[in-house]
Amino acid sequence: MVLGAVILGMAMFPAKALPHYLQFLENGYIDWTTGRVTAIGHAAPEINAEGKAVTMPGSARAYATRNLIAIFKQMKVSSDLTVGEYASTHDAILAGIEKIAQNARICRQLYTSALDVEVRVEAPFYGGFLQLVLPDHIRQIPKISELKQDPAEPVNNAPSAVVSAKPYTGLIVDARTLNLEPILYPTIVSEQGRELYSSVFVSREFAVQNGVCAYLCDMDQALASDRVGSNPLVVKALKKTGDKTGAIVMSMADTNTLDRATERHTFLRACRVIVVANPPVQKRSGRLNKRIVNQP
Repeated sequence: MVLGAVILGMAMFPAKALPHYLQFLENGYIDWTTGRVTAIGHAAPEINAEGKAVTMPGSARAYATRNLIAIFKQMKVSSDLTVGEYASTHDAILAGIEKIAQNARICRQLYTSALDVEVRVEAPFYGGFLQLVLPDHIRQIPKISELKQDPAEPVNNAPSAVVSAKPYTGLIVDARTLNLEPILYPTIVSEQGRELYSSVFVSREFAVQNGVCAYLCDMDQALASDRVGSNPLVVKALKKTGDKTGAIVMSMADTNTLDRATERHTFLRACRVIVVANPPVQKRSGRLNKRIVNQP
């Protein structure tokens, strides 16, 4: 009986879920941790020929689909380019985004006593969506053994960096001190402006499957993530560049540590990168705020 009570209590009061990096927009939100986009559609009842109110789930679904397309278009490819802007000159991309939204999964359907209907739909932005909006310059890159290591930047009168006894398995960037805006293809540079990680460093296959990076809110969660393996290199972001790229700047010490890790080509190519950041503070609509409370 005691065991049964414990199990029942666990079911009623589950452990608190780890926070996700959520970006709330009108009529939905983007989960940058799991790679999913959620949109909500609402429809009031209509009066039929007999004068009775009839629920309209189909209309709610259509509104949710329309809102999902709008959210997809608001996502940023880079700091100065939205998906909508990029797709505006590519009819095939727009058609592909619309198809993904139409095939989105209905994850919740609610009815009120007044016969209003709320439909929530969800679609991943990993996979087909990234295949559509992935820049053309991201190709399948050569095997790791064929890649040449970039020369490390010289540091005058500085102690040599300590090299990890074990190979690094991924990269975690602590950007919690920055006012960071999530984008699909972030860039990390040295203090001298040399690119250390960007879309040109990754393999198209891995970028499409898992995204160029993942965004998390909690460092412990990042350290435990399978994405960066058992021995990730943890660096602290200094600032963002002032140009239109809004790149994350890495210190010289961390840059040298990364440069000396010959295995970096392996984990960067595979997009084994996590950015830990504070989620953007955005005003939600009242209805959305009631429905979503740290919900993945």
